[in-house]
Amino acid sequence: MLSTHADEVLGFIRDFEVSSRDYLLSKGLSEYEMRNAYLDLQWNFLHTILKKKLTIKTPKLETLHS
Repeated sequence: MLSTHADEVLGFIRDFEVSSRDYLLSKGLSEYEMRNAYLDLQWNFLHTILKKKLTIKTPKLETLHS
């Protein structure tokens, strides 16, 4: 069984997928365009997460070297 935190993360990802697809459908994209646009959204989403993770870790590293 997954932990509560893991369940929350999976729920967040599922919500992102559904809302992204709804957004792209509302823009009137074709199936081909939607696949490409969805990959772009996923790529940007992952990069945003990684950037946030780095900005959260960076202050901790600076305090360790002080």
